[in-house]
Amino acid sequence: MQHQLEKKLNYYQPSKILIPQYPHFLRHKQEFFRKIQIPLELENKKDEIFDLSNIHYQTEYFKLESEKWEIYKKAAMHKKQVIEHIELMETVIEDNNNNLPIMRPSPSGLARPPALLDFRDYPEVFDEWLPEATPGRKRKIGQRRDDPPTPPSPRQPPPVVPRKALPPRDSNAALIGGSGVHNERKLVRALSRHHPGYTTSKLHPHHTTISFPPQANNKTELLRDTEVRILNLGPSFVPPAPKQVLKRLPKEIEQMKEKISAAWRRKTKTIGREPPIVRKFGERIEEEIKKTVATEIEKDTTIKKAIETFRKIQKEKNIIFRKTDKSKIFHIDTSDNYIKKSAAYMEKTNAYTEIKTSPLREMIDKTDSFLRNLVSSKQMPQYMLERLRPSQKESELPHLYYNPKDHKIGEPLRPIVSGIKSPLAKISSFLDQNIRPIFDKHTTYSLPNSIVFLKHLKNFETTSETYMYTFDVTDLYTMIPQKEAVLAVCEFLGRHGYKKIRGLSINTIKALFLHVLENSYFVLQLPGLEPKYYKQTRGGAMGSACTQVLADIYVRKWENDFVQKQQQENELYFRFRDDVFITTRLMPQQIESRLSELNQKDSSLKITWEGGKKVDYLDVTTEIEAPNFKTTVFRKLAAQPYVLPFHSSHPKHITRNIPHAAALRATRICSHRDDLRNELDRIRIMLLLNKYPPRFIDRQMERFFQEVTKEKTGDLLLGVNHHKYREKVLDTTWNKKDKKKIDFNNDVLVHFTYTPSLTHFGARFHQIWQEIFEGTPLDDIPVMYANRLTDSLKHILVQKKPSKEAIRLLPTSSE
Repeated sequence: MQHQLEKKLNYYQPSKILIPQYPHFLRHKQEFFRKIQIPLELENKKDEIFDLSNIHYQTEYFKLESEKWEIYKKAAMHKKQVIEHIELMETVIEDNNNNLPIMRPSPSGLARPPALLDFRDYPEVFDEWLPEATPGRKRKIGQRRDDPPTPPSPRQPPPVVPRKALPPRDSNAALIGGSGVHNERKLVRALSRHHPGYTTSKLHPHHTTISFPPQANNKTELLRDTEVRILNLGPSFVPPAPKQVLKRLPKEIEQMKEKISAAWRRKTKTIGREPPIVRKFGERIEEEIKKTVATEIEKDTTIKKAIETFRKIQKEKNIIFRKTDKSKIFHIDTSDNYIKKSAAYMEKTNAYTEIKTSPLREMIDKTDSFLRNLVSSKQMPQYMLERLRPSQKESELPHLYYNPKDHKIGEPLRPIVSGIKSPLAKISSFLDQNIRPIFDKHTTYSLPNSIVFLKHLKNFETTSETYMYTFDVTDLYTMIPQKEAVLAVCEFLGRHGYKKIRGLSINTIKALFLHVLENSYFVLQLPGLEPKYYKQTRGGAMGSACTQVLADIYVRKWENDFVQKQQQENELYFRFRDDVFITTRLMPQQIESRLSELNQKDSSLKITWEGGKKVDYLDVTTEIEAPNFKTTVFRKLAAQPYVLPFHSSHPKHITRNIPHAAALRATRICSHRDDLRNELDRIRIMLLLNKYPPRFIDRQMERFFQEVTKEKTGDLLLGVNHHKYREKVLDTTWNKKDKKKIDFNNDVLVHFTYTPSLTHFGARFHQIWQEIFEGTPLDDIPVMYANRLTDSLKHILVQKKPSKEAIRLLPTSSE
């Protein structure tokens, strides 16, 4: 059968291969009938309709191509006839190269196309040839031989100014000049194009002078300019790494061949390991990728040297690189500062106890025994045991790391426990997946995002007596009492009539929560220090999946009386995690008295609040403007104008979506058109500072305007009907496209590492697929080409994970 199939392929050359960029929906039958709807009476004729559609497309294509060639043929014949009637001209060659004009660099240093010469003012140029240049003298165009040449201008050396004579620099003045001046001019040009009424001599009135890129927060090292520039690219920046692409390629080719071979066996119902046609396809793809990557040229040679320098100072000076908590830029500090801040945090919370040895084996054994006991006592079904039990080989001890909060005074640390491979991770994830939907269903004032918050504000009427307050719970996740929080979960489920969750009783859910909390261990290892092991004695681990829903339900019980008072007074009350927003018509003394009572209700929960006619909540600045609210985009004082740099080694659809997503967010938040106009200008400045070309920004903004208003300009969005378009985009279903779900049992999904030279390789991949698998059993199988990234600067520089010996089980002598 295989021999007959290969013979058929040799004699059959499909016409699809001869047509470049053949439509995707005509290649795959499923995609065709997803787009084309046919009458019910023709359901049994689907195959014929699909074949006829392909034949019709191919016929029309070749018909159009033949018409084009007829036009080309006629044009060529006409050109030939014209050439035959032209009389030959005598060719004169002047063999005096000294008379040719010499190309010189532009005095401004700008590489621009030369302007067209206009000889109307220089008729004498054609009277006679210019003479040879005399040393030390210049001759102008149009100057005759008998005219006296222009005398050379005397050159004076620049005056030498002693360094002591220079005026002292003002320490309060901003450093500008160099690339900063270039950036400022770039911003001015971009803004003046969108605001023709403003002069280009200065920036837009609501902008301050910006002459620097987003800055890394460097507390320790004195770095060179090139190294600072690399750090300012930010943690998300991915430097081109063709060597890493080639290193990963053999493994990716093997994974691809395994998936295609499995699809081949499903279609042909055979048992072969790897069909020859799959091997041929794999070799072809590998050859094409190697050939394409070999053409890539390294544009910035300083990145590699800077990374080597950073790694050197990390080892020699115990320097710690981290990503900041809010502004998402690099933070560089010494390990000594981290040790002091870590000790201060643990002393403040009093939630951790140090232990001597690694508790990993104890965690695995206790969890396995605990689950087996639940099964043997028939509190949990057998199939759940395999889903929830930890793996001896893959389990790792959770590790603690810190992200600095550079937006707060003193730059305190945010503790995060990473426990993706923890022995308790499966149980924790199970609890979150099953309890979270129940909490969201019965807690209407809990906010999933700021869009829901904006919708509620839009429908609420304010008066001149309305005030707003926000408050947050201090160190919520580490301060909640463990047993009381678990009892609050059981009470919450019972009050709403839930006797079983996924077949498990409330008592079993309680036992699972307690097991996760009572066996919460982690390791902390800072550079230059030995690993330290801790047990968390109160609260839940930051980063554990079930900690969030546990804290949410405990806070729900704590705030219940306050929420009921707000609802009785027809006021707003919203909570997102540990941040709360309320409105009130009470006098400031009365509402602050209520907040003080709430602050004293539970010794574990402490709050801080602020209020007035204008407050900041989530990413929204809300101001009362009766009878509604005025909302604008809120940025913290330490926020940096940082997004993914344009020249990062990311697929282009990611950089295309960044301006689009920023404009959509601004349109949703800004309730007034003037604020939206200002915010769109800020977005343009931010993108320019991150090396986005002005034309690219304009195209993506036009795409956004086209989707919202059906026009490529922002006139309608920023016009009198702004509120209608804002209401349109506040609907989360707006512009939501139905994406085809991947069927992993039938579809073929392959991943290859991305590098700039492979930007358009996806189209080449599908072309090779059609050439090799056309007419085979895999002809109609959907195949998807996807990318994975090389290491970003965050992966290269931020070292959060302790050594393997500290987080894994060491093999014993018997093993």
